[in-house]
Amino acid sequence: MHAQEKDISFYVVAHQDDWQLFMGANAFNDIQNFTETGPFPNGKRVVIIHTTAGNLNDIDDATPCNCRDPHDTSIKKVKYWKAREAGVKNSVHLAACRRGGWGPSFPYPKDETVVINGHSITKASFKNTVTYFLRTKTGLFDKWRADENADVGTVDTSTTYLDWSDMVTTIYYIYKAEMDSISSKSLPEFNLPDIDNNTNPNDHPEHYQAGRAGFEAAQLLAKNAGTPYNVTLFMGYNSQNMPENIKAPDAQSEAGLAAAYCLALLDYNAWPEWGPLFYDWTSRNYYRTITTDQQAIANTNVCGQDSLTGARAKIYPNPADKQLNIKINIPLKTNLDIKVMDTGSKILYSANIPFDTHNTFTINTATYPNGSYLLTLESGGTKISSNIFQVVH
Repeated sequence: MHAQEKDISFYVVAHQDDWQLFMGANAFNDIQNFTETGPFPNGKRVVIIHTTAGNLNDIDDATPCNCRDPHDTSIKKVKYWKAREAGVKNSVHLAACRRGGWGPSFPYPKDETVVINGHSITKASFKNTVTYFLRTKTGLFDKWRADENADVGTVDTSTTYLDWSDMVTTIYYIYKAEMDSISSKSLPEFNLPDIDNNTNPNDHPEHYQAGRAGFEAAQLLAKNAGTPYNVTLFMGYNSQNMPENIKAPDAQSEAGLAAAYCLALLDYNAWPEWGPLFYDWTSRNYYRTITTDQQAIANTNVCGQDSLTGARAKIYPNPADKQLNIKINIPLKTNLDIKVMDTGSKILYSANIPFDTHNTFTINTATYPNGSYLLTLESGGTKISSNIFQVVH
Protein backbone atom coordinates (compact mmCIF):
# COMPACT_ATOMS: atom_id res chain seq x y z
CA MET A 1 0.00 0.00 0.00
CA HIS A 2 1.11 3.51 -0.67
CA ALA A 3 1.76 5.85 2.23
CA GLN A 4 -1.12 8.14 3.07
CA GLU A 5 -1.18 11.93 2.98
CA LYS A 6 0.09 13.42 6.19
CA ASP A 7 -1.47 16.86 6.06
CA ILE A 8 -3.94 19.09 4.22
CA SER A 9 -3.91 22.78 3.38
CA PHE A 10 -6.83 24.81 2.00
CA TYR A 11 -6.64 27.98 -0.09
CA VAL A 12 -9.86 29.96 -0.67
CA VAL A 13 -9.65 32.89 -3.10
CA ALA A 14 -12.00 34.92 -5.26
CA HIS A 15 -10.28 34.99 -8.67
CA GLN A 16 -8.14 32.60 -10.65
CA ASP A 17 -4.88 34.52 -10.17
CA ASP A 18 -5.26 35.53 -6.52
CA TRP A 19 -3.43 32.69 -4.78
CA GLN A 20 -0.45 32.87 -7.15
CA LEU A 21 0.03 36.61 -6.62
CA PHE A 22 -0.70 37.02 -2.91
CA MET A 23 -0.11 33.54 -1.45
CA GLY A 24 2.21 32.10 -4.09
CA ALA A 25 5.29 31.28 -2.03
CA ASN A 26 3.21 29.47 0.60
CA ALA A 27 1.13 27.61 -1.99
CA PHE A 28 4.18 26.61 -4.04
CA ASN A 29 5.92 25.18 -0.98
CA ASP A 30 2.75 23.40 0.17
CA ILE A 31 2.22 21.77 -3.22
CA GLN A 32 5.82 20.56 -3.29
CA ASN A 33 5.58 19.11 0.21
CA PHE A 34 5.26 15.48 -0.84
CA THR A 35 7.29 12.52 -2.04
CA GLU A 36 6.50 10.01 -4.78
CA THR A 37 5.90 6.28 -4.64
CA GLY A 38 4.80 5.03 -8.02
CA PRO A 39 2.10 7.09 -9.71
CA PHE A 40 0.43 8.24 -6.48
CA PRO A 41 1.55 11.12 -4.28
CA ASN A 42 1.76 11.08 -0.55
CA GLY A 43 2.40 13.96 1.79
CA LYS A 44 0.53 17.26 1.91
CA ARG A 45 -2.79 17.54 0.10
CA VAL A 46 -3.45 21.05 -1.25
CA VAL A 47 -7.02 22.15 -1.99
CA ILE A 48 -7.66 25.43 -3.85
CA ILE A 49 -11.19 26.87 -4.01
CA HIS A 50 -12.06 29.72 -6.42
CA THR A 51 -15.36 31.39 -5.56
CA THR A 52 -15.91 33.60 -8.63
CA ALA A 53 -15.48 33.27 -12.36
CA GLY A 54 -13.45 36.45 -12.58
CA ASN A 55 -14.56 37.30 -16.10
CA LEU A 56 -13.20 40.88 -16.26
CA ASN A 57 -16.24 42.35 -14.50
CA ASP A 58 -18.57 40.98 -17.18
CA ILE A 59 -21.37 39.90 -14.85
CA ASP A 60 -23.45 38.01 -17.39
CA ASP A 61 -20.51 36.63 -19.37
CA ALA A 62 -22.09 38.15 -22.46
CA THR A 63 -19.17 40.02 -24.01
CA PRO A 64 -17.76 38.24 -27.08
CA CYS A 65 -14.28 36.83 -26.63
CA ASN A 66 -11.76 35.95 -29.31
CA CYS A 67 -10.15 33.30 -27.12
CA ARG A 68 -9.47 29.97 -28.81
CA ASP A 69 -8.98 26.50 -27.42
CA PRO A 70 -5.33 25.53 -28.07
CA HIS A 71 -6.22 21.86 -27.58
CA ASP A 72 -9.05 21.91 -30.15
CA THR A 73 -8.49 24.32 -33.03
CA SER A 74 -12.10 23.89 -34.18
CA ILE A 75 -13.26 25.83 -31.11
CA LYS A 76 -12.83 29.51 -32.00
CA LYS A 77 -14.79 31.24 -29.25
CA VAL A 78 -13.87 30.43 -25.66
CA LYS A 79 -15.07 32.47 -22.69
CA TYR A 80 -12.34 34.43 -20.93
CA TRP A 81 -13.03 32.78 -17.58
CA LYS A 82 -12.26 29.40 -19.14
CA ALA A 83 -8.87 30.68 -20.25
CA ARG A 84 -8.24 31.88 -16.69
CA GLU A 85 -9.13 28.46 -15.31
CA ALA A 86 -6.58 26.97 -17.72
CA GLY A 87 -4.11 29.40 -16.16
CA VAL A 88 -4.87 27.94 -12.73
CA LYS A 89 -4.12 24.44 -14.01
CA ASN A 90 -0.86 25.68 -15.52
CA SER A 91 0.19 27.12 -12.15
CA VAL A 92 -0.71 23.93 -10.30
CA HIS A 93 1.08 21.86 -12.94
CA LEU A 94 4.26 23.91 -12.55
CA ALA A 95 4.41 23.58 -8.77
CA ALA A 96 3.40 19.92 -8.62
CA CYS A 97 5.89 18.83 -11.27
CA ARG A 98 8.86 20.35 -9.48
CA ARG A 99 9.17 17.07 -7.59
CA GLY A 100 8.28 13.49 -8.34
CA GLY A 101 8.34 13.55 -12.10
CA TRP A 102 5.83 14.34 -14.81
CA GLY A 103 4.65 12.87 -18.08
CA PRO A 104 2.10 10.20 -19.06
CA SER A 105 1.70 8.87 -15.50
CA PHE A 106 0.49 12.35 -14.47
CA PRO A 107 -2.01 13.54 -17.10
CA TYR A 108 -2.73 17.27 -17.26
CA PRO A 109 -5.51 18.25 -14.79
CA LYS A 110 -8.94 17.57 -16.31
CA ASP A 111 -12.33 18.80 -15.18
CA GLU A 112 -14.93 16.59 -13.55
CA THR A 113 -18.31 17.55 -12.14
CA VAL A 114 -19.09 16.79 -8.51
CA VAL A 115 -22.24 17.56 -6.51
CA ILE A 116 -21.62 19.22 -3.15
CA ASN A 117 -24.41 20.57 -0.95
CA GLY A 118 -26.76 20.12 -3.91
CA HIS A 119 -24.58 22.19 -6.28
CA SER A 120 -22.82 21.05 -9.45
CA ILE A 121 -19.20 22.15 -9.08
CA THR A 122 -16.23 21.72 -11.39
CA LYS A 123 -13.22 19.99 -9.84
CA ALA A 124 -9.77 19.25 -11.24
CA SER A 125 -7.28 16.88 -9.55
CA PHE A 126 -3.57 16.58 -10.19
CA LYS A 127 -1.04 14.72 -8.05
CA ASN A 128 -1.57 15.95 -4.49
CA THR A 129 -3.73 18.95 -5.53
CA VAL A 130 -7.46 19.44 -5.93
CA THR A 131 -8.91 22.61 -7.46
CA TYR A 132 -12.55 23.71 -7.27
CA PHE A 133 -14.21 26.34 -9.47
CA LEU A 134 -17.48 27.66 -8.01
CA ARG A 135 -17.89 30.15 -10.91
CA THR A 136 -20.23 32.69 -9.33
CA LYS A 137 -20.81 35.70 -11.56
CA THR A 138 -18.26 38.45 -11.11
CA GLY A 139 -19.77 41.46 -9.36
CA LEU A 140 -22.63 39.42 -7.90
CA PHE A 141 -20.59 37.47 -5.35
CA ASP A 142 -20.08 40.75 -3.50
CA LYS A 143 -23.81 41.62 -3.39
CA TRP A 144 -24.10 39.48 -0.24
CA ARG A 145 -22.49 42.33 1.70
CA ALA A 146 -25.76 44.22 1.35
CA ASP A 147 -28.25 41.35 1.16
CA GLU A 148 -27.29 37.95 2.57
CA ASN A 149 -30.62 36.52 1.41
CA ALA A 150 -29.93 37.25 -2.26
CA ASP A 151 -29.37 34.42 -4.71
CA VAL A 152 -26.29 34.35 -6.96
CA GLY A 153 -25.90 32.32 -10.14
CA THR A 154 -22.89 31.02 -12.02
CA VAL A 155 -21.54 32.02 -15.43
CA ASP A 156 -22.05 28.50 -16.77
CA THR A 157 -25.61 28.29 -15.31
CA SER A 158 -24.59 25.08 -13.53
CA THR A 159 -26.19 26.11 -10.23
CA THR A 160 -27.49 28.97 -8.09
CA TYR A 161 -26.39 29.75 -4.54
CA LEU A 162 -29.59 30.66 -2.72
CA ASP A 163 -28.06 32.92 -0.09
CA TRP A 164 -24.86 33.64 1.84
CA SER A 165 -25.40 30.72 4.18
CA ASP A 166 -25.67 28.40 1.18
CA MET A 167 -22.26 29.53 -0.07
CA VAL A 168 -20.60 29.12 3.35
CA THR A 169 -22.18 25.70 3.83
CA THR A 170 -20.99 24.58 0.39
CA ILE A 171 -17.39 25.54 1.19
CA TYR A 172 -17.76 23.75 4.53
CA TYR A 173 -18.78 20.55 2.73
CA ILE A 174 -15.81 20.88 0.38
CA TYR A 175 -13.57 21.13 3.44
CA LYS A 176 -15.25 18.12 4.99
CA ALA A 177 -15.13 15.99 1.83
CA GLU A 178 -11.41 16.65 1.40
CA MET A 179 -10.72 16.00 5.09
CA ASP A 180 -12.64 12.73 4.89
CA SER A 181 -10.67 11.67 1.81
CA ILE A 182 -7.43 11.32 3.78
CA SER A 183 -6.78 9.10 6.76
CA SER A 184 -4.50 11.54 8.55
CA LYS A 185 -5.61 13.10 11.81
CA SER A 186 -3.40 16.15 11.33
CA LEU A 187 -5.11 19.50 11.73
CA PRO A 188 -5.99 21.30 8.48
CA GLU A 189 -4.44 24.62 7.53
CA PHE A 190 -6.48 27.45 6.00
CA ASN A 191 -5.13 30.25 3.78
CA LEU A 192 -7.54 33.09 3.03
CA PRO A 193 -7.64 36.74 1.95
CA ASP A 194 -7.55 39.01 5.01
CA ILE A 195 -11.02 40.44 5.60
CA ASP A 196 -9.95 43.25 7.94
CA ASN A 197 -9.73 46.61 6.18
CA ASN A 198 -7.24 47.78 8.84
CA THR A 199 -4.68 45.05 8.14
CA ASN A 200 -5.62 44.67 4.46
CA PRO A 201 -6.80 48.08 3.22
CA ASN A 202 -8.22 48.89 -0.22
CA ASP A 203 -8.56 45.31 -1.39
CA HIS A 204 -11.00 44.02 -4.01
CA PRO A 205 -14.48 43.58 -2.45
CA GLU A 206 -14.65 40.01 -3.76
CA HIS A 207 -11.35 39.21 -2.05
CA TYR A 208 -12.91 40.22 1.26
CA GLN A 209 -15.98 38.10 0.55
CA ALA A 210 -13.92 35.03 -0.35
CA GLY A 211 -11.95 35.41 2.88
CA ARG A 212 -15.13 35.84 4.87
CA ALA A 213 -16.77 32.75 3.34
CA GLY A 214 -13.66 30.63 3.84
CA PHE A 215 -13.27 31.77 7.43
CA GLU A 216 -16.90 31.17 8.41
CA ALA A 217 -16.77 27.71 6.84
CA ALA A 218 -13.53 26.95 8.74
CA GLN A 219 -15.16 28.10 11.98
CA LEU A 220 -18.05 25.72 11.34
CA LEU A 221 -15.66 22.84 10.65
CA ALA A 222 -13.66 23.60 13.80
CA LYS A 223 -16.81 23.86 15.92
CA ASN A 224 -17.99 20.44 14.78
CA ALA A 225 -14.52 18.99 15.43
CA GLY A 226 -14.32 20.57 18.86
CA THR A 227 -10.88 22.09 18.23
CA PRO A 228 -9.63 25.42 16.84
CA TYR A 229 -7.74 25.50 13.53
CA ASN A 230 -5.02 27.87 12.35
CA VAL A 231 -6.00 30.40 9.68
CA THR A 232 -3.45 32.46 7.73
CA LEU A 233 -4.88 35.73 6.38
CA PHE A 234 -3.07 37.35 3.43
CA MET A 235 -2.86 40.96 2.37
CA GLY A 236 -3.97 41.59 -1.23
CA TYR A 237 -3.62 44.69 -3.39
CA ASN A 238 -2.07 46.89 -0.69
CA SER A 239 1.02 44.66 -0.46
CA GLN A 240 2.43 46.62 -3.40
CA ASN A 241 2.75 49.61 -1.06
CA MET A 242 4.75 47.62 1.51
CA PRO A 243 8.52 46.96 1.48
CA GLU A 244 9.68 43.89 -0.41
CA ASN A 245 9.85 41.09 2.14
CA ILE A 246 10.58 37.86 0.27
CA LYS A 247 13.70 36.84 -1.60
CA ALA A 248 14.65 34.07 -3.99
CA PRO A 249 13.64 31.29 -4.24
CA ASP A 250 10.21 32.28 -2.83
CA ALA A 251 9.93 35.38 -5.02
CA GLN A 252 10.92 33.28 -8.03
CA SER A 253 8.30 30.69 -7.11
CA GLU A 254 5.56 33.33 -6.98
CA ALA A 255 6.70 34.87 -10.26
CA GLY A 256 6.82 31.41 -11.83
CA LEU A 257 3.25 30.64 -10.79
CA ALA A 258 2.03 33.98 -12.17
CA ALA A 259 3.98 33.50 -15.42
CA ALA A 260 2.58 29.98 -15.90
CA TYR A 261 -0.91 31.38 -15.40
CA CYS A 262 -0.31 34.14 -17.96
CA LEU A 263 1.19 31.69 -20.45
CA ALA A 264 -2.08 29.74 -20.55
CA LEU A 265 -3.96 32.96 -21.33
CA LEU A 266 -1.59 33.64 -24.21
CA ASP A 267 -2.20 30.11 -25.48
CA TYR A 268 -5.92 30.95 -25.54
CA ASN A 269 -5.27 34.25 -27.37
CA ALA A 270 -6.49 36.08 -24.26
CA TRP A 271 -5.19 39.17 -22.50
CA PRO A 272 -2.28 37.80 -20.39
CA GLU A 273 -2.63 40.33 -17.51
CA TRP A 274 1.13 40.38 -16.85
CA GLY A 275 2.35 43.85 -15.91
CA PRO A 276 4.13 46.05 -13.33
CA LEU A 277 1.65 45.22 -10.57
CA PHE A 278 2.51 41.55 -10.89
CA TYR A 279 6.18 42.38 -10.30
CA ASP A 280 5.27 44.22 -7.10
CA TRP A 281 2.92 41.56 -5.76
CA THR A 282 5.21 38.60 -6.45
CA SER A 283 8.03 40.15 -4.39
CA ARG A 284 5.80 40.72 -1.36
CA ASN A 285 3.96 38.25 0.84
CA TYR A 286 2.25 39.75 3.90
CA TYR A 287 0.04 37.76 6.22
CA ARG A 288 -1.02 37.17 9.82
CA THR A 289 -2.13 33.99 11.54
CA ILE A 290 -5.09 33.59 13.89
CA THR A 291 -7.26 30.68 14.97
CA THR A 292 -10.89 29.96 14.20
CA ASP A 293 -11.91 30.89 17.75
CA GLN A 294 -10.58 34.44 17.27
CA GLN A 295 -12.16 37.38 15.47
CA ALA A 296 -10.87 37.84 11.93
CA ILE A 297 -11.47 41.59 12.08
CA ALA A 298 -9.04 43.08 14.57
CA ASN A 299 -6.30 45.70 14.63
CA THR A 300 -3.49 43.18 14.34
CA ASN A 301 0.04 43.86 13.08
CA VAL A 302 0.88 42.11 9.84
CA CYS A 303 3.84 39.79 9.38
CA GLY A 304 6.20 41.61 11.73
CA GLN A 305 5.55 45.10 10.37
CA ASP A 306 5.09 47.85 12.96
CA SER A 307 1.66 48.81 11.68
CA LEU A 308 -0.34 49.91 8.68
CA THR A 309 -1.22 53.27 10.17
CA GLY A 310 1.53 54.84 8.06
CA ALA A 311 -0.38 54.18 4.85
CA ARG A 312 -0.01 57.35 2.82
CA ALA A 313 -3.28 57.36 0.95
CA LYS A 314 -6.81 56.24 1.65
CA ILE A 315 -9.32 55.92 -1.19
CA TYR A 316 -13.06 55.69 -0.74
CA PRO A 317 -15.63 54.56 -1.59
CA ASN A 318 -14.31 51.41 -3.25
CA PRO A 319 -16.03 50.47 -5.46
CA ALA A 320 -16.78 54.02 -6.59
CA ASP A 321 -19.78 55.24 -8.54
CA LYS A 322 -19.71 58.94 -9.47
CA GLN A 323 -16.60 59.99 -7.59
CA LEU A 324 -13.49 58.65 -5.84
CA ASN A 325 -12.17 60.44 -2.76
CA ILE A 326 -8.46 60.39 -1.92
CA LYS A 327 -7.27 61.36 1.55
CA ILE A 328 -3.51 61.81 1.94
CA ASN A 329 -1.44 62.25 5.07
CA ILE A 330 2.28 62.77 4.48
CA PRO A 331 4.47 65.02 6.68
CA LEU A 332 5.89 67.16 3.89
CA LYS A 333 5.00 69.92 1.46
CA THR A 334 5.47 69.17 -2.22
CA ASN A 335 3.73 68.89 -5.56
CA LEU A 336 1.91 65.62 -6.12
CA ASP A 337 1.47 63.87 -9.49
CA ILE A 338 -1.81 61.96 -9.69
CA LYS A 339 -2.72 59.50 -12.43
CA VAL A 340 -5.57 57.09 -13.08
CA MET A 341 -5.00 54.32 -15.63
CA ASP A 342 -7.22 51.57 -16.98
CA THR A 343 -6.17 47.91 -17.27
CA GLY A 344 -4.53 48.67 -20.62
CA SER A 345 -2.29 51.34 -18.97
CA LYS A 346 -4.18 54.14 -20.77
CA ILE A 347 -4.06 57.34 -18.70
CA LEU A 348 -7.59 58.57 -17.99
CA TYR A 349 -6.73 61.28 -15.48
CA SER A 350 -3.54 63.21 -14.78
CA ALA A 351 -2.95 66.20 -12.51
CA ASN A 352 -0.21 67.93 -10.55
CA ILE A 353 -1.40 69.54 -7.33
CA PRO A 354 0.28 71.36 -4.43
CA PHE A 355 0.33 69.13 -1.37
CA ASP A 356 0.29 70.47 2.19
CA THR A 357 0.53 67.49 4.62
CA HIS A 358 -3.21 66.79 4.91
CA ASN A 359 -5.09 66.91 1.63
CA THR A 360 -8.36 65.44 0.45
CA PHE A 361 -9.41 65.66 -3.17
CA THR A 362 -11.94 64.04 -5.49
CA ILE A 363 -11.80 62.46 -8.96
CA ASN A 364 -14.94 62.35 -11.07
CA THR A 365 -15.55 58.71 -12.08
CA ALA A 366 -19.10 59.16 -13.42
CA THR A 367 -17.99 58.59 -17.02
CA TYR A 368 -15.69 55.64 -16.29
CA PRO A 369 -16.98 52.26 -17.49
CA ASN A 370 -17.44 49.55 -14.86
CA GLY A 371 -14.11 47.87 -14.19
CA SER A 372 -10.75 48.07 -12.42
CA TYR A 373 -8.44 51.12 -12.40
CA LEU A 374 -5.03 51.98 -11.01
CA LEU A 375 -4.46 55.20 -9.04
CA THR A 376 -0.82 56.28 -8.64
CA LEU A 377 0.59 59.12 -6.55
CA GLU A 378 4.15 60.36 -7.11
CA SER A 379 6.32 63.21 -5.86
CA GLY A 380 9.43 64.20 -7.75
CA GLY A 381 9.48 60.87 -9.58
CA THR A 382 9.20 58.86 -6.35
CA LYS A 383 6.15 56.65 -5.94
CA ILE A 384 4.11 57.62 -2.90
CA SER A 385 1.28 55.14 -3.31
CA SER A 386 -0.57 53.02 -5.85
CA ASN A 387 -4.02 51.56 -5.33
CA ILE A 388 -6.46 49.57 -7.42
CA PHE A 389 -10.08 50.66 -7.23
CA GLN A 390 -13.28 49.49 -8.85
CA VAL A 391 -15.99 51.50 -10.58
CA VAL A 392 -19.50 50.09 -10.39
CA HIS A 393 -22.47 52.20 -11.55
